This record gives sequence, C-alpha cells and structure tokens, in this order.
Amino acid sequence: MSEATPGGDGADLGSAATGGPSAPAPSPVRVRLAGEPFAGAARRIAAELAGETVASRLADADASVWGPRAAGAPPRTGWTGLAARSRPLVGQVAALRERFAVAGAHRVLLVGTPDAVAAARVVAGTDPGGTRLTALDSADPVQVAEALSGELAETVLVVADAAGTDPVVAAVTRVVAAAIAEEVGADALAARTVHLTEPGSPLDTPGDPGPVVVTLDADVPGRFGVLGPLGLVPAGLAGADVPAVLADAVAAERALAADDPDNPALLLAGALAAGRGSLLALRDAERSPALTGWLAPLLTAAGLTVVPVPPDEPVGAGPAPQEPTAPAGVVDVHADGTGPRPGPGQGAVRLDAGPGAAVVLWQAAAALAGRVLDTDPFAPAPPAPAEGPDPEPSFVDGGIAVHAGDWLPPATRTVAGALDALAAVADGAPAVVSAWLDPESDASVAVLRGPLVARLGLPVAFGWAPACRSGDTGAPDVAVHCHLTGNGPGGDLPGSVGAGTVPPGPGLDSLHAAQARAVMDDQRRRGRPVLRLHMTDRLAGLVTLARAVTSTPTSTELSTEP
Repeated sequence: MSEATPGGDGADLGSAATGGPSAPAPSPVRVRLAGEPFAGAARRIAAELAGETVASRLADADASVWGPRAAGAPPRTGWTGLAARSRPLVGQVAALRERFAVAGAHRVLLVGTPDAVAAARVVAGTDPGGTRLTALDSADPVQVAEALSGELAETVLVVADAAGTDPVVAAVTRVVAAAIAEEVGADALAARTVHLTEPGSPLDTPGDPGPVVVTLDADVPGRFGVLGPLGLVPAGLAGADVPAVLADAVAAERALAADDPDNPALLLAGALAAGRGSLLALRDAERSPALTGWLAPLLTAAGLTVVPVPPDEPVGAGPAPQEPTAPAGVVDVHADGTGPRPGPGQGAVRLDAGPGAAVVLWQAAAALAGRVLDTDPFAPAPPAPAEGPDPEPSFVDGGIAVHAGDWLPPATRTVAGALDALAAVADGAPAVVSAWLDPESDASVAVLRGPLVARLGLPVAFGWAPACRSGDTGAPDVAVHCHLTGNGPGGDLPGSVGAGTVPPGPGLDSLHAAQARAVMDDQRRRGRPVLRLHMTDRLAGLVTLARAVTSTPTSTELSTEP
C-alpha cells in the first residue's frame, strides 16, 4: 500500500499540524487508505469531523465532542494530553528501578485488571527483548503457579487496580504476596511493592518501607491509560524505554489538535467509522501481539467487529446473511506500519507511526469513531459476579463439559456437533473464541484457530481471556462466542512452584470460573449464541478439542461416553 496505489491516500503530521510541508521527522506519522468505496468514505467522514472542530475540542478535553448522554456518567476525557502530563514519571520510574536493582530485584510481576495488564504489555512490547515483565490479569491457578515459579527473590510486585476493589486482583495479590514474603520477608516485600490506584482507594496505603503508591487519574478510562502510570510504571520498571515512548507520544498529541481533514487522527477515525458493518481484520497479531491485544478490545468497545488474523490469511465475511447482522465486507487494518496492497473489492488502512504516537492515534480514532457510531468507547467491562457453582452442562464428551443455550439441537452429544451447531446459527457472522487458559502450558489451543476457520467456514477471532474480552461493554455485537475454560490441577496448587513458596489457594479456580461466567452471562443477555467448552481435565480436554476441530463434519455426532 503506497501513495501510488490507486485509491490510496495519506497524511502526515507536518501537513496536519502546520497546513503545509515540514522537515522530515525521525518518526513520521502517516495514515494510508486504499480501496474504494472505503477510502472515499473515510475521507468524507474525516472532513465532516474537521468541520465540526472535534480535533481541537478533543485536545481541550471537551466532553461535548460526544454530545449529550441519555444515561450514565459523562465521557472521561483525562486521557487527552496524558503523555505530556506523564513526563514526571520518567524520573520517578528511573529512581525506583535503581532502588530495586540495588536490592537485587530486576524482575517485575504485575497483578492487575485486564486493561492495566494490556496497557503495560503495549509499552513493554516496544522492546520485547529488553524487558522482564510477567503479568497476571486472571485467577487461573495454572498461570499463577507459573508466575510463582520465577525468581521470587528478584521480584518487584506491582499491583494495578484503579478502584482497589477488584476481587480477582485482590485474591491473586494475596497469593503472590504470601509467596514472595516467604522468600524475602515481609519488610523486603513491602519495600519492593508498587500500587497503581486512584486516590482514596483501599490500595492507596503508602508506608515505610512501602508500598510505593503511584496515583491514577480517575478521569482516565483503563483501556486509554497506556501513556499514564498503568502502562509506563510496570513496563519502565521492567526495562522499557519510557522517555522514548513519551517523546514520541507528546509530539503526536501536539500535532493532532488541528481541525484539518488531513489530520491523521481524523483520517484514522474516518477509516474506522467507514468500516461500520464490515469486519476489521487486524493483520499484526503475529508481528505485534501486544499492540493487537490492546487494540482489539479498544475497537470492540467502540462498536466495531474485529478479528486478529495472520498477515496473509484470506478473510471472508462468510456466506451472505439472511438477516442484516453479519459484516458486509472486510477492511484490512495494519497497525504497525506494514502491509500489502488490499485485495480486490476490499478496503485497507495502515498507520505508520512510532510506538507512542501510534497509541495516541488509535485512542483518538477509537474515541471519535464512537462519536460517529453513537457508541460509548469509555464504558467499563461487566464486573465479575459473586462466586457460585457452575450450571449443569448440556452434555459431557471426552473430558469436556459442554454448556450451550436453546440454539443447540437437543440430539447433539459431541463437541464437534456443538461447534457445527454454533456455525449454523452464526448466519455468516464471525466466531469469537476466548481461551480462559494458560498461554504457556495451553499454547496448543491457539494453533487450532486455523483448522477451526476451515471447519466453521467463518472468520474466527482467537484471544486469551480475560484480556481479549475487556472491550465487551455492551456495544453492538454480531458475533457468536465460544469460551474455552478448564479446571486447575486440583488440590493445593502446586507443590512444584518452588521450594518454600506458598501455593495458590483452592479458591482461585472458582473465582476464575466466576470471572468467565460474568462475560458469558453478559453476552447471553445481549442475545448472542454462547458455547462454553469446559475441560474437566485439561490434557484430555485438549485432545478431545483437537480431534473435534480437525474431524470431518457429519450429520450426526454421537458421544462415546455413557
């Protein structure tokens, strides 16, 4: 995709900020559009936004950009200009990192909400080879055990929870803190603990020797907090180049306030809004997993349908839908400055920018797309419900308890049959697979996305939950959903986490299940078909799942279990 591509378009920060050419910058920001009628629609929307002075009003944190709200709190706009306000963090992070290094602590273990963890991973992802960041955003006992198998004597604990009341963060923090304290002592743990939270929260408890408290701005939504303490402090302590990220972002913030149709933020917002009713194929899932992992929920919350896919995988919108629910086309989205020409009849958008500037651009574009689409990109994700027992499954097949709704034909008795039934009710809409499992020990699950595309005949989005579901805020949703969950090893988890450590308690399993049920219940309330495949034995369940996905579909699927 280039300026010479027919239907292509581009705008850089120089022309947007000054109205004319400027000297080349080390990290130019440019939005490239291609494919008609998509590119033309994007440019028209950008011009409309410029005419409504939304760029300058957004730079002034003017909540009226999104118009009157029928219900709920006004939009939180503290994320605008956040990079400039975060510059004092550079010195604070450097001083803390030196202090922890003197104490022999070089590894950062982050326990936080999904949005907080995603923010930190974006910043750490700017230098994946130079950061030592381990992050936990769920109560999955397998993930917790793996985190505790690291060098606890060298670990800095960062707890990120804006309100300080998240039950998952609290439970996991108790387990992790007990393990580290047993290794280094309670005072040493306190001296190497950092809390990221809002003023007055239960975590706002600075002490001597610790913890250190870095306060968050309550006017900054979590998924818009990459350029604040949520993203910069954990990643910076782990070794990320915070000054470089902020320098890049601050320059972009200054330049993107122009009410000019060529403003890259407005062009990118126009591209997203022009993708309404289409499937947005995020093409950077392999090259930039942290950026894609943050961007997908951000765009989902804005009311867009997104599917992270490999760069060269053909993506169709599925068979022509009988109802006007499925995406009507495909728009390729290249978020990290790479990408080929778009396919015939498809649109494409590519952002060329440094890491900090890219965050600024995508945040502004998603927020302004929400304005055009009349959605609330700032809404929080559904809260976790109270713990309780799992409902009875529809049936059990090969170590997998299958939970489904009325859409599942009563005669279905196999996992393969349930997957085929889910495809039948999709009506061409994409299938979203959320794995509430461990990305390390259960990594083979992600490999099944390709065979699942072939079996279902649908675009398939795969992600590790809960992070991939943090954008489920009640925005329009046309997808069908498949959730993969699994029991922990059982008993006192686990004796193998390391000599002298405190194993995760038995309550993490039930809390992790409750976290998943909150998301599934919300999707069902919005009328979406939801299939849950719960592996009562992870190893046996993974084998059954692999066989089901790769088997040849038949008209009748029978279980071998009594």
